Amino acid sequence: MVLPQWHGFVDPVLRLMVDGQIRRNVEIRNLVAERTELSEEDRAETMSSGEARWANRINWAIFDSFKAGLLLREARGQYKISDEGRRRASESGEITYQTLMEYDSYVEYQGSSKQPKTGSSLTIGATEPGQTTTAAADPSEALEQSAAQLNRVVIDEIYGSLMQLSPDGFERLIPHVVKALGYGTDREDNLKPTQRSGDKGIDGIVWQDALGFDRVYLQAKRYSEGNNVGGPEVQAFSGALGQFRATKGIFITTSTFTPAARAVARETAHYTLILIDGQRLASLMFEYGVGIQVDKTVIVKKLDQDFFDGF
Repeated sequence: MVLPQWHGFVDPVLRLMVDGQIRRNVEIRNLVAERTELSEEDRAETMSSGEARWANRINWAIFDSFKAGLLLREARGQYKISDEGRRRASESGEITYQTLMEYDSYVEYQGSSKQPKTGSSLTIGATEPGQTTTAAADPSEALEQSAAQLNRVVIDEIYGSLMQLSPDGFERLIPHVVKALGYGTDREDNLKPTQRSGDKGIDGIVWQDALGFDRVYLQAKRYSEGNNVGGPEVQAFSGALGQFRATKGIFITTSTFTPAARAVARETAHYTLILIDGQRLASLMFEYGVGIQVDKTVIVKKLDQDFFDGF
């Protein structure tokens, strides 16, 4: 099943609580997860913070039900259903985000929140006749999505900058990227590209040990989009690796590789040949901090409800 959004758990939370028992957050989460038959795949999905996504969403369903007055907080991290919550749960219709928006306390809470539960399809406080109100992401997921969008913009900018490099500049950049990935030492000659004469198509060498016993050979092609690297070029690089008795080779391009080129890399038996296209290169540079700088760091704190539940 597709993991419900946070508001998809409001109905099962309230129907669980309709028996009037007082329950802690963790108990509500686990029982709702069982009743909604969350799969192992659903339970394994995590957010960028490492928190289980299903648990985060149920926590928000509990909290927002409380803000709407459908749940009452009896003590720290302990809830019971309110009379209004029991009344709504007794009705046949599903309790949704629109249900929560019927309550002034919840509308006021949404209006006072600096970051309401918004997604690309969310409209808060709809007042026009026939206007619908939907919600997609809780605040923590909205932050996660915003960060992902910003990251994508930076990766696209890296890719654009790669495309503007000269072929020679691109070749000189690649050893720095490969070293950032963990392939290389602090040897003085570690980042030097090979000379044009007699290099047999090898554009650079990265030494993996201080004495130079283990080396990674590089081939870099700064091609325009649509000018893809084909099988013959990868085959030529593969042949050069054989002449150098190499065990590792990395072919990097700003464009991409044809299916025939990828087949050559897969079928190479005597050494490892890795192909990295322009989009993957930009993503790797972003991930390993090559050619970027940190603009700002945002620390987001949240209540550790499980900590308080232990007292």
